[in-house]
Amino acid sequence: MQETTTQSRPLEMGDLEDRDIITTDGRVIGTLKGAWIDTSSWSVSSLVVELKKDVVDELNVKKPILKAAVVNLPVTYVQKVADIVQLNVDMTTLSGAVAAGVNA
Repeated sequence: MQETTTQSRPLEMGDLEDRDIITTDGRVIGTLKGAWIDTSSWSVSSLVVELKKDVVDELNVKKPILKAAVVNLPVTYVQKVADIVQLNVDMTTLSGAVAAGVNA
């Protein structure tokens, strides 16, 4: 029998249906690729977003050499999820947040 533990660890959820991530000013910043689950509350804590090439430069995110740049976007920046993921911030606010280290 497996023993349970009270230690909380984040759990990555992948293989989600790709959805565009859009800011309030209409910019498509990338594609939803997964999410991180907080196992203590079993709620989504952040989204895994693969950024578009032009957005990587604008947000000043370090890009891996052979892969696409990926960031973890806290769900506090999400307004709604449907056929797309609508953020509750514009590109300027998002850029400032990423510069301040909001990427979880």
